[in-house]
Amino acid sequence: MSDMAERVHTNLLLDFYGPLLTENRQRIMALYCEEDMSLAEIADQLGITRQGVSDALHKGLKQLEGYEDKLGLVSRHVAMRDRAKEALALLDELDGSDGDTAARLRGALSDIIDT
Repeated sequence: MSDMAERVHTNLLLDFYGPLLTENRQRIMALYCEEDMSLAEIADQLGITRQGVSDALHKGLKQLEGYEDKLGLVSRHVAMRDRAKEALALLDELDGSDGDTAARLRGALSDIIDT
């Protein structure tokens, strides 16, 4: 996974499961992921060591990944978003096309609704 893809994934994890973290971990993760602050900047702002920030980030990420492994909300969200994009692409094909495209569109939309 590229660095950008990792950041997007981590932000999605934080969006979905962030409230399940302690306030301290939420704050540190938000400063790092959303505010793009360095470990040193976070440490200075919160009055803790860089190692403390690093530990909190690693533990927080591990905790978020654990929630995702158990609940799978982020992967479901991504799958639904991908299916919705597919449905939109199929809608674009509908202009003057046959009923097969409409059937594929109905199937894609049904998958979104059933997920």
